[in-house]
Amino acid sequence: MIIKKIFVASIVASSFITVIAAQAQDTLTNTDAKEIGRIDGSIQISMSEAEFLKKRAALIIKHSHHDRTFAALQKAMEAEDTLSGKFWRWKIDQYLYGQYTEFQPIYDAYKQGRAFVDIYHMSDDPFIDSAKTAPKHHTLPKGYFSGYLPMNRSPGDSHYRDGKIYIAYEGHLTDPYITSYDVETHKWQGPYKAGHNTLSKNGRKADGHGNPTMQQDNDGYFHITFGGHGGEKEDGLNPLSIDTAHAGGRFTHVVSDQPNDISSFSSKNDVSPFASYAQSVKMPNGDMYFFTRAGTHKSPWIYYKLKNGNTSFEPPVIITWPTPRIDDPIMVDMFYIKTFKTNDTDILVTMMNHLCNFKEIHTSRHDDRFNAYYMRLDTTTDTFYNVKDEQLTLPIIKTTGDKHTLVYDSIKVGTIVNDTLGLKMQNGKPAMSYEIRLPEPRHWKMATFDNGSWTTDQPMPGTTVWTLKDNNGKSINKIFDLQQLTSDSKKATAAVIYRNAKRETVFAIATSNKKIGVVGQDWQVKTDHLVLLGAGMKMKAVRDKKANGIGVVVNISKGKTRRLYLWHDGKIRPRNNF
Repeated sequence: MIIKKIFVASIVASSFITVIAAQAQDTLTNTDAKEIGRIDGSIQISMSEAEFLKKRAALIIKHSHHDRTFAALQKAMEAEDTLSGKFWRWKIDQYLYGQYTEFQPIYDAYKQGRAFVDIYHMSDDPFIDSAKTAPKHHTLPKGYFSGYLPMNRSPGDSHYRDGKIYIAYEGHLTDPYITSYDVETHKWQGPYKAGHNTLSKNGRKADGHGNPTMQQDNDGYFHITFGGHGGEKEDGLNPLSIDTAHAGGRFTHVVSDQPNDISSFSSKNDVSPFASYAQSVKMPNGDMYFFTRAGTHKSPWIYYKLKNGNTSFEPPVIITWPTPRIDDPIMVDMFYIKTFKTNDTDILVTMMNHLCNFKEIHTSRHDDRFNAYYMRLDTTTDTFYNVKDEQLTLPIIKTTGDKHTLVYDSIKVGTIVNDTLGLKMQNGKPAMSYEIRLPEPRHWKMATFDNGSWTTDQPMPGTTVWTLKDNNGKSINKIFDLQQLTSDSKKATAAVIYRNAKRETVFAIATSNKKIGVVGQDWQVKTDHLVLLGAGMKMKAVRDKKANGIGVVVNISKGKTRRLYLWHDGKIRPRNNF
């Protein structure tokens, strides 16, 4: 059977090679070798189309002997399967460009002076939605500090330093904005626009994937990354991906012009414009790590390191790499990652597997996400290890991930994973959590490592046994989120989002003490601060160096109307200069 599969594969590859060679020869006999390109209005001669296609065909033939992906993409292009032939031609170029670096100087020479439409003869992108009419504005509770948010339900990224809460968020037309709140004077500064986001401009529908990530370095400079969901077509092909830039938006890094000053920012040309989904971790020594996906879905995950004292990132480090499946190369295994600082030197990197495809068919159920993986980045040497402290060779692909870092095999047990996160246990044992999406309802489980093996499907501490009573002493059945703010052995406070008996969504502060029950487990609502029927709420606690919650940023959405709120010291703190 194996010999038969190899024989059939060789026939398919040989047929594809014949087609590619014929296409290149036909172009050689019909294409003028003196192509003219335009750069800034001037005229230059770049690599001719005939020469380009000849070299392109030679590389495809060379690698088709061992890589069946080219034959699968060519077949889809000829059939215009799901996408147009022109779009598939672009996909073939991008796969060759990202997977085999020897093609990059060839393509770059050919692209010189040519716009995207000159090369692929298409301009409209089927994966970028156009904006229609302006969304209806619903009435939200008073006390907000932001204007109307176009798309994102995120509470943004927040940071506390020297008596001020700093909040970066996606504001008007999804541009990044930053504001600060002084906890002593209760005065707001800003908001200030920190950069320009291309993601939702030129008539495009608002896209929340470019949400900003913020850190402040030890010298006081603010660093914000934002704006990416795969890059713009005019940025060319992505050297760090096998996927086309079909979602839009340039990933951007900006730095404040002055330390401890959020009023003005300047761009740094040190990140890939194709990146998206940034996460950041600052270590006690001042080094900062920004983790991001290097492009659209079928892209690796990378990290940028900013050493203490520097204002520009070092070159990216590739953590994972997407791999087309051998039996069906249209299907591609990649990952989603989450990061968690577990101590002064280590960052936990947890992952789930995403089975993607070149046809760009994605389901709203996200039933193509599996498994949970665990590894550790030792920032003293920038080396990755698995849970057994075995050094890992980067990049991680699906097969090596399964062999060295797999924690939970959801395919084996028949579940769908939606998210992962590292955990820090009091007993020091390695641990992580994973969210089960299907079968419903969604729920989190925990895995711990002890005596050389993982124990999975454990209940998450503090999530399955919460009890909450409202101001009238009645039990609350639906708790959406609870984030502990302060605690000791006798009492604790927490921010909570719950649904009351009137089916209203409520943001409240709750207390826990020995009179109520078990501290940290049994809670009593102290004050309801934000109440709205038919609303969605998400929150993020703002913490000081001791991890105490000194504020909470809340995003309230109703329909497509969204605003941000800040709770601090018992009150919602509005910004009144609208």
